[in-house]
Amino acid sequence: MSNVNTPFGLRPVRYLDGRPYNGAVEQYFATGATGVIRPGDPVVEAGSANTAVVQDHAPGTLPTCTIGLDGDNDTLTGVCVAVLPVTRDSLIYREDSTDRIIMVARGPDLVFEVQADAGGTALAATDVGLHAVLTAATTTTLRSDWTLSTGTAPADNPSYQLKILGFGKGPKNEIGAYAVVEVLINNHMLAQVADAGRSTAV
Repeated sequence: MSNVNTPFGLRPVRYLDGRPYNGAVEQYFATGATGVIRPGDPVVEAGSANTAVVQDHAPGTLPTCTIGLDGDNDTLTGVCVAVLPVTRDSLIYREDSTDRIIMVARGPDLVFEVQADAGGTALAATDVGLHAVLTAATTTTLRSDWTLSTGTAPADNPSYQLKILGFGKGPKNEIGAYAVVEVLINNHMLAQVADAGRSTAV
């Protein structure tokens, strides 16, 4: 039975030592024309903080973030897991050019699941241990459709964004096109930034 193409962005599942993800997040502030941010989208720190009170958060307490970029050398900080509502009618994602608080899973030891795309050669067992990059979302839906790129083949390249740890453990997941894989953010802003990566390919 082949895999179904149902991308979901990235979702945290556990830590490297085997502990399950416990829902821990850090709050960031998305403001200005910094892109749509949906649950599952990767984000990156933008180098500033809120300058006024935002939903009872004092100035300077919310570092700013923007949507991440996909590709070699593009550093990431974490993944949006939710967008804090402003009212009961708030959208579950952050529209461009609006002020929203983004809940970010950002631990450098967090393991995420992500679906591979079909832009190149399907992933194989021999890709486990290599590095990979992401493909940016093109969705108009409420949730992310970022994927792991197969158009850029996995390689021993520590400046790539992800390290492939293995295939997802779901019962219907198979090696091949649209497979779900477990990954670590390899080019992480909070881990060995000067080295442009944090792991060595197997």
